[in-house]
Amino acid sequence: MIQWKKLLRSGDMSRLSNKAAKQLFKYGLNYVIDLRSPFECEMSPDHLPKHVIYRSYPVYPMGDTGSSDLPIVDNEDELYGNDFSEPYATMILSRHSQLAFRMMFAKLLDNAERAKSLLFHCAAGKDRTGVACFLVLSALGIDYQIIRRDYLLTNLVYESVDQSDLRKKLQNDDLMDFINEMNSSFYVQGSSLDKARQALIINYGSVREYMHTAMQLSDKDLSDLQQIYLKRI
Repeated sequence: MIQWKKLLRSGDMSRLSNKAAKQLFKYGLNYVIDLRSPFECEMSPDHLPKHVIYRSYPVYPMGDTGSSDLPIVDNEDELYGNDFSEPYATMILSRHSQLAFRMMFAKLLDNAERAKSLLFHCAAGKDRTGVACFLVLSALGIDYQIIRRDYLLTNLVYESVDQSDLRKKLQNDDLMDFINEMNSSFYVQGSSLDKARQALIINYGSVREYMHTAMQLSDKDLSDLQQIYLKRI
């Protein structure tokens, strides 16, 4: 199982109350990885406790990412066209998205201190965050069927919140149409995650090869991640 107080997954963090921010600080929040576009970050900046290390690693390969924390690279050798009809596959195969996830893994490795948590999030906490969670749990060696089952538990969360309020928050006329479309559909489907895994297997052969090649994680890195984030039961 995942070590207690090590990993947190979230959606919108802009409306976090002062009380909630203090609770996260006491909980041990150390890193926050924001997977949203720079425009989303500017429109709804995270409200975080002091001393938290914040990083902007936008996953969607679109728009200006100059204000993010991603290094500037030449992505002309794009492996996979930005086919937004298959957004989960795009997130797995796009050079830009891979860079964002690779930077996330670097912070996961840095977060080795006991009881210090890393939180990753997007706007709705289900698509970009869902793929990030799939990759993190896959790197930790978790069986895919368990990952898929936990991913579908997202639906229970959205059944228990005020969806009209959340939908209003996410549907902004100024946001890119694609982000609106993704974020305004609140229920996740196992087939979406299946497409992400299928794209990974078809193009890389195995999860381990994807971690080595796309995420640039060594065997030692993968072992260190398991040591940091897994608790043997």
